[in-house]
Amino acid sequence: MSSLILSSLRWLRPACQPLPTFSPTSPVTAQTLYSVLGSTLPQHMLQLLQPGPKLNFGVAVEFAWCLHYITCSQVNNALLITHGALSTLGLLLLDLAGAVQRTEDAGLELLACPVLRCLSNLLTEAAVGAVGEQMQLRDERVVAALFILLQFFLQKQPSLLPEGLWLLNNLTANSPSFCTSLLSLDLIEPLLQLLPVSNVVSLLVLTVLCNVAEKGPAYCQHLWPGPLLCSLLGTLAFSDTEVVGQSLELLQLLFLYRPEAAQAFLQQSGLQALERHEKEAQLQDRVHALQQTALHS
Repeated sequence: MSSLILSSLRWLRPACQPLPTFSPTSPVTAQTLYSVLGSTLPQHMLQLLQPGPKLNFGVAVEFAWCLHYITCSQVNNALLITHGALSTLGLLLLDLAGAVQRTEDAGLELLACPVLRCLSNLLTEAAVGAVGEQMQLRDERVVAALFILLQFFLQKQPSLLPEGLWLLNNLTANSPSFCTSLLSLDLIEPLLQLLPVSNVVSLLVLTVLCNVAEKGPAYCQHLWPGPLLCSLLGTLAFSDTEVVGQSLELLQLLFLYRPEAAQAFLQQSGLQALERHEKEAQLQDRVHALQQTALHS
């Protein structure tokens, strides 16, 4: 059965892109995807992605890429969720994290990449909120596994860091429980250590931290005191407008819920760090707003 499915769906595997944005514009492509989703193929594919001793790595890689193509199309991700895609891929994520701790095989990223992308795409589905416990991802193990993979990518394949961070963003965006897991596992500092890798990585790290900070005062108490403020003074020196803009947003949230942090910001020459961006059209309004917040906190 796996050989038959593999030969019929091999064409679905896409070229690797950092953050997928595919959507089916061709009626033929959309019709094909509807046919695939209307068949029993997705269930068989998910069965062959179940972690365990019978998992065939090569077959799993091919089917994970097939699922990636399908989830990027957003034709009917809700159906995949009802078939248990989130649960299956979540368990496979845990299995991959265990595997990278046991082996030096660099080939594991071939499976990790499409699994991360599939989970990210499925978590953007509006219907996720309706399926509730079908996700079966609501525990600290998922966050811990994701950070194991991020450390693996940092050492072996830094270009895949955005894939893991995009999933972390989608996990924390609307979930206080995943934000709590991030804090309870003391993962803020390891997250901050990724800031120098690249502008893309920095932007995603800052976005995840904004997800945490916007949950309110109880969450911001874990962000300051700590290394966050010093790190943000560093990102304000970046030339990338998006990175600086996200830093400003995070500082606004921090000052809103932790006014004491604004005083520390002023004492560490924060206003001088903001001055370099006062004349940048895309940033000047937010810079001015942050200056006022800092001065009046």
